[in-house]
Amino acid sequence: MREPAYAGQFYSGEKEELKSELNLLFNFEGKQINDAKGIIVPHAGYTFSGRVAAEVYDAISKVNKKRFVILGVDHFRAGSIATSNQDWKTPLGDAKVDREFVKKITKEQAIIVNEKAMEREHSIEVQLPFLQHVFGDFYFVPVQLPHISYEEIQYLAKILKDKDTFYIASSDFIHYGNNFGFFPRESIKDPPEYVENLDNKIAEMIQKFEPKKFLDYIINEDLTVCGFVPITLLLEIMKELGAKKVEKIAHDTSFSFTKDIANIVGYYSLLVR
Repeated sequence: MREPAYAGQFYSGEKEELKSELNLLFNFEGKQINDAKGIIVPHAGYTFSGRVAAEVYDAISKVNKKRFVILGVDHFRAGSIATSNQDWKTPLGDAKVDREFVKKITKEQAIIVNEKAMEREHSIEVQLPFLQHVFGDFYFVPVQLPHISYEEIQYLAKILKDKDTFYIASSDFIHYGNNFGFFPRESIKDPPEYVENLDNKIAEMIQKFEPKKFLDYIINEDLTVCGFVPITLLLEIMKELGAKKVEKIAHDTSFSFTKDIANIVGYYSLLVR
């Protein structure tokens, strides 16, 4: 059993408190989209990106899928394309890993079971309470991704694609400021507006549905989107499964809460159908 590493930090650590937190985040009138095949969703603390995430999870609440592949980031540079064979605990209960699917995707050894590599990673963990809140009973498969080539991403897409599975790419958008080593000269006049405009441009690149061009854009422009590999892989899988369209669902930045112009992180949720 993987114990939660960020309960009490990124989200409430007590069951009833977390239920209340999620109820508040989902306190809006949303629109359900039944034919969604995947989503892109942020993974910051719920105070910052929780509403952006809630809006896209609410949009897929009527999707008839019981298995979710979560494509996460390798923030701590473990270096392997890792998955897990054990269930993951949250304050809401145990999220069950689909071990048969794990067995299938690790058969060729491109993806390996590596529990140690995932012990401290939050990008996958923070999605589980949202799934528990919306779907209750489900199975999931975590896949933690380091920086890999486009050819490797294409190969993984063929391994992971499955018409009965729903896919989640976990990523925050622009990380701006000295803390992140990203401080373009043209941003000085109005950092919050700069981050918002750049986030929108990145979302528009995703909407073009050209995974290789998106990947090249992020790398060539040296943009601080932590989950650009999960996003690229999601787009490749979506193409394999016949998806045609990417829709913007919600956007915000940490500036809305911190009012700190020195360091800003962007949060976007998008839906693929």
